[in-house]
Amino acid sequence: MSDLDRLRHLLLTDEREKFVRAELRIAELERINRELSELLPGLVTAAPAEPMSRALATPVAAALGNAVQRNRASIVDALFPVIGPIIRKAIAEALRGLMRDLNQVLEHGFSPRGIRWRIEAWRSGVPFAQIVLKHSLRYQIDHVFLIERDSGLVLHRASSPGLPDLDADAIAGMLTAIGQFVRDSVGREGGDSLEAARVGEYLLWVLDGPRASLACFIKGVPPDALRVVLSDRLEQIHAQFSAVGDSALEADTAANQRLTTSLEPSALVAASAALTDDEGSGHKRPSRWPMLIIVLAIVLGLGWYFLHVARWNERVDMLRSGLAAHPGFVLTAIEAKPWQRLTVHGLLDADADPLQPLLERVDLGEVKAGLDVQNYLSGDDAVVLKRAVRLLDAPIGVQLAVNESVLALSGEASRDWIEQHRAQAAWVTGIRSVDWRVTEMAVPADPQAEARAALNALINVIAQTTLRFTSGTEPSANANDEIRQMADSLDKAESLAVTAGVALHLRIDGYSDATGGADLNAGLRTARAGWLRDSLRKAGVSTGLLDDATLFTATDTAAGIRAAKLIVQTVEANR
Repeated sequence: MSDLDRLRHLLLTDEREKFVRAELRIAELERINRELSELLPGLVTAAPAEPMSRALATPVAAALGNAVQRNRASIVDALFPVIGPIIRKAIAEALRGLMRDLNQVLEHGFSPRGIRWRIEAWRSGVPFAQIVLKHSLRYQIDHVFLIERDSGLVLHRASSPGLPDLDADAIAGMLTAIGQFVRDSVGREGGDSLEAARVGEYLLWVLDGPRASLACFIKGVPPDALRVVLSDRLEQIHAQFSAVGDSALEADTAANQRLTTSLEPSALVAASAALTDDEGSGHKRPSRWPMLIIVLAIVLGLGWYFLHVARWNERVDMLRSGLAAHPGFVLTAIEAKPWQRLTVHGLLDADADPLQPLLERVDLGEVKAGLDVQNYLSGDDAVVLKRAVRLLDAPIGVQLAVNESVLALSGEASRDWIEQHRAQAAWVTGIRSVDWRVTEMAVPADPQAEARAALNALINVIAQTTLRFTSGTEPSANANDEIRQMADSLDKAESLAVTAGVALHLRIDGYSDATGGADLNAGLRTARAGWLRDSLRKAGVSTGLLDDATLFTATDTAAGIRAAKLIVQTVEANR
């Protein structure tokens, strides 16, 4: 061995041994690494779940965050087929819930129960919508999950008794992924997150905190007070995190016990109900004024209604009394609806006075009374007298009277009239007996003078008849009877004029009151005089007599009446 080899051996022996050991160690590590890929799944499976979850929480959270930041588009594309239908379904469920709530409010708003709830809202000062929720909504909390926000690990879970367990890890992972997706692709930077969604029959509420999120699976429609309670519980949990730290939270038995108790579904529901009651009692003190105002309004409304009906009934009773006392009419029924309609049913004699003036005298407001009458023959003395006058056509010198169905006739009449009508007097309907005291009139020594005297008396009777108008050329209610009497008197006057040897000339005067201007009143006077002439023509008065009549319309308004009068003048026949 040369000196160089001995020197090399002396100098490099230790380094060669270290190098060999290093090569052997590297080979061993490579062998272990090759075997680790096969042993790792078994080791992870065999490891305790909680320690393994805590050990992997930080790196998995960091890896997931880096993956989302670096490959956001890929993750969004991958989750889009899942997130899209979920979001659409959540929106549809929200709209259906809105329509359901709206229908419920409308349904309760106009029902007796809704009125009671409105009164309760007015008295307590609580909004009506909150009263509806208080009385009508029912809900229950089935599952509660407390999830670490960064890692997605389930820190605590609670379920209602009798419900099957859910896969907590799968639910936590899905909620974490969906929440991250909403924040990255839908929400604003550092702002919005998933708060509610519909999952089958469940309503899912998610409340996010700085370090943990609280998820609740709810059936029914919960009140807003439940979200306040959940927020309060989440704040308490974060306060416990800050007090004991992440590692000590699991070992703190008292903290875990408080956490378990505070997240029980029954405890959350009870706290929500208590908060709702506190909010209702925290409003202003119930006031009696709304109830008093309602009662006063009801009393005033009822008082006005009964007064309104009483006034109507009083006027209907007044009308009923007038109809009952009306000769020749038998009232059978009055069909009336207060201040809306009124119909009189009954029996009316043709010779009785018309009912319309009686109906007009009763103030029924805007209601126009209707008549439904049937004809019949009345036995009232006044009606029987009119019937006798019409049928017997008594001359001027004969007076008729009826008392208790006894017809009394007195005076003087010609032999012809007595022979013609004495037997007919007993035929008048409604007459029980006849008291005949009509004597035969002596033959006048001067028939012409007698005819002139009778004619003058008849002219005076006609002159005393005044036909009145209500307005314009609208006559009064008894105008037809007066026209008929004028026509009968004119027929008798024409007969007497022939015997008396004189001719008749008619003058028709028109009158008006001081209302209106001079031109208007002059036109009214002319129109009223013309109306009387036309009415007499229709009643059968001689056309020649009316054609020669003078319409006197220059009368001033001093009389102050709306009327027309007929003046009969005699002219000697030889003139």
